Amino acid sequence: MIPISIVTVVRNDINGIHATIESVKQQTAREQIEYIVIDGASTDGTTELLRNAASDIDILVSEPDSGIYDAMNKGLMLAGGRFVLFLNSGDTLHSPSAVAEIINLMNSDSERNYAMIYGTYCERYADGTLSRPIPCRNPRMIWYGPVACHQSIFYNRETLIELGLSYDTSYKIAADYNLTCQLLKASNYNALKTDIVVADFDVSGISNTNQNLGLKEAGRVRRHVLGWNPLRVALLSVTLRSARLLKKFCRPLYNTLRM
Repeated sequence: MIPISIVTVVRNDINGIHATIESVKQQTAREQIEYIVIDGASTDGTTELLRNAASDIDILVSEPDSGIYDAMNKGLMLAGGRFVLFLNSGDTLHSPSAVAEIINLMNSDSERNYAMIYGTYCERYADGTLSRPIPCRNPRMIWYGPVACHQSIFYNRETLIELGLSYDTSYKIAADYNLTCQLLKASNYNALKTDIVVADFDVSGISNTNQNLGLKEAGRVRRHVLGWNPLRVALLSVTLRSARLLKKFCRPLYNTLRM
């Protein structure tokens, strides 16, 4: 079995998809990666770019879908790797050795069948600059929010299949948080946290541009998956809104407290 499947979903992002493909192409462990791209029938030239880059893509699907999580489910169904990483258009792997480092970690602890392996990440801003590597959280801190960005989480594909887990398309933003919560809870938090910097996360994505909806949907996850009552959800939402204001207006202090 190939160690890693990487799934990229895209629709009408001709500039972003080029950078994502290049970052996968440049991996030193490229021969150990199955690369899958799901294009939602783009109309801006993305589809043509993908066809021209077919030699760098192992599986390419271009057809209409019902949204980002529908497309990600298509990629999950096609994946054959032991672990699956979702690296969407505009996001990139942090360095050419990022996947090789994860594979080495997998091989050094092969007796443990982790439900997921996750590392740190950098945020990439509109001007192209990167943040410092952002530490990931302990898996049992999932109640607070994502333990890492989605683009730095490698999901055990067979574990997802065994548990019958995929992306709940009733969510617009938080289906990835929902999936991670379900997986961690069902596996008794059987996850490996590492300091490897996996990805550079494009902060212009929908989860960052519509944060109010994200908070609302995350509250739904806490109620339905973690079993929280509405008051507890509301109190945490107030805390999270305050944290986001701090991040916006005083990022150095936020980064210190975030650790």
